[in-house]
Amino acid sequence: MEMKNIDQMLRSFRDDLPHNSRTAAAIDRGAGLEEISELAEEEGLHKLASVLFEAEQEALREGPGAVDDPAGATEAFLHDTRKDLPDGSRTAAAIDRGAGWEEISETAEGEGLHQVASVLFEAEQEQLRTPSS
Repeated sequence: MEMKNIDQMLRSFRDDLPHNSRTAAAIDRGAGLEEISELAEEEGLHKLASVLFEAEQEALREGPGAVDDPAGATEAFLHDTRKDLPDGSRTAAAIDRGAGWEEISETAEGEGLHQVASVLFEAEQEQLRTPSS
């Protein structure tokens, strides 16, 4: 997604946000996509957060620091995420037993862990786009 398209999308979302919204304030001051995405998630603007997260991931894939081993990076992300989850979490249990990404993603989404679900969904899509060697 080109930056021009992201700016247009942000302006469109901004028009619908209340003036006291922290997400609106971040957009107005030209904050980075990561900050806007986090604030949007906190304020329940899940669609905006998801779109921004995807744009961030695309920039990482195409940028100079693109990940050589996306599967390894996803597993590292899951390992780090697990440390922050309570033991009673169904997502934590799925990670602990080595469930597939799709199952972990669905469980995370069910528990409101939208960013985890988004990362795993994107990783699954990346695997489908990349022919195996």
